[in-house]
Amino acid sequence: MVSFKRLVLFLFVSMGVVYPVTAQEEENTEFEPSGEVFGKIFTNFNTSLSGPDQQTAFEVRRAYLGYEYQISKEFSAEVKIDIGSPNDASQYSLLRRFGYFKTAMVQYTPFNFMQVTFGLQDATQFKLQDKFWKRRYINESLMGAYKYGSSADIGVKVAYLTEIVDVDFALFNGEGYSSLQNDNTFKAALGATFRPVRGLITRIYGDLSSKQISQGTSSLFAGYRQDFFSIGGEYANHFNRNFQEDHNIEGFSILGDVKILPKIWLFGRYDKIESNIPDGETVPWNLSNDETAVTAGIEYIPVKAIKIAANYQDHYPAARNLEAVSAFYINVEASF
Repeated sequence: MVSFKRLVLFLFVSMGVVYPVTAQEEENTEFEPSGEVFGKIFTNFNTSLSGPDQQTAFEVRRAYLGYEYQISKEFSAEVKIDIGSPNDASQYSLLRRFGYFKTAMVQYTPFNFMQVTFGLQDATQFKLQDKFWKRRYINESLMGAYKYGSSADIGVKVAYLTEIVDVDFALFNGEGYSSLQNDNTFKAALGATFRPVRGLITRIYGDLSSKQISQGTSSLFAGYRQDFFSIGGEYANHFNRNFQEDHNIEGFSILGDVKILPKIWLFGRYDKIESNIPDGETVPWNLSNDETAVTAGIEYIPVKAIKIAANYQDHYPAARNLEAVSAFYINVEASF
């Protein structure tokens, strides 16, 4: 009987000790806001092998500097500055450097399966393709390289996220991050990403914006990645470009890589872009920019934050009166 009383007394004392400790542990696990600075630098050395405007030069093509802050369990914010040229198509673009807000957004995550993002943010058009390609510091994926749309825009995006499928809907201003104009034209974008089996990812996407004439994009991407290799392909169509009727562009891209040593990869990519012949015309409307392009090289990743790639790039124009342009590059990415 005495032993039983002692046991009961011991249990009550233990509960009195454990409860405050448990309460203190729960209190210590309360959310604490936190943030971090991040950045990336894209730089290269290049020398022309063929083409009308040959050069040998060192370049800093782009630099990103940003800060992300987790305000609460549900709310976060991010600001990122893009220091580069607002118009890479200009012959003077490499002589000018401007700082632009690439992102300035607030994200709300009410549930694990839902995200709502408002403000200047990454567009949904080719973000996945850039991520799969993994070599944005060398060149953009197909739709970015051939100006199907901007990589960032201002608006609102809602995403439904699961392990197998993601669905995202966005309403953007439609002008891109370097020209945030206020008008009555918006771009509506809808995309779905599928991961049916390990390593395989596919995405279907479409967007539409309207003035007197509608302009839009549709694309389909599929990629397969394992530890030692990857292969992917994309088809994209852009109709009524710049709101000009019957001015369409279509293209496809095939890309892949293989790991040959623990820190060394071989990679390659083939792009083809072409425009249509409008009614009443005899040649494609964008013939001077229609081309096939090849990128091939070797990449060395000494540490996670550094990538170095020696590569050959060739652009072969569809127009017979234009010269092929080829060059050798050494590209470097540094991130923090």
